[in-house]
Amino acid sequence: MKNVSIYPLKISPSVGGILASLGIKGAMPIQHGSQGCTAFAVAMLTRHFREVVPIQTTALSEIATVMGDDFNLHESIVNVIKTRDPDLVVILSTAVSEVRGDDIDGSIVRFRQKYPELSYLPILSVSTPDFKGSLEDGFFAVVNKVVNSIPKWGRRVKNQINIITSPFLTGGYR
Repeated sequence: MKNVSIYPLKISPSVGGILASLGIKGAMPIQHGSQGCTAFAVAMLTRHFREVVPIQTTALSEIATVMGDDFNLHESIVNVIKTRDPDLVVILSTAVSEVRGDDIDGSIVRFRQKYPELSYLPILSVSTPDFKGSLEDGFFAVVNKVVNSIPKWGRRVKNQINIITSPFLTGGYR
């Protein structure tokens, strides 16, 4: 009999959501949680792909977590738009934001009211807390949300086939 060692981060729904987001042309993932949550994912994915992986964080501090407001999330979205000019923003929740009970969809509505000039940009929120599910669940949640949101964007490309693979078919190797 042999003991099994599991690296919890490798089975994180957030990492699965990040992988799915990075596989979409022009998409930029934002993890809504503490800076540490994103740092672990960035380190692991950078080692896997052997290059820097672009992920933004809302970097919730202890005070921001307790007080709860939209400031960190709105600031992160604006920073991503200014620095990356994405075609899609995918906001991934973490355990911190889920346990706190953040209304990310409501925050997106308030963001659109505050910044009407940015209404052209699709912004999706996906629930990917580490205490529920696995890497595959996070990957599926993002893909499912994107596929179900495409009709709302009104863009259709003729003679194009989209191939959706599993999270295990990546450009990285290990």
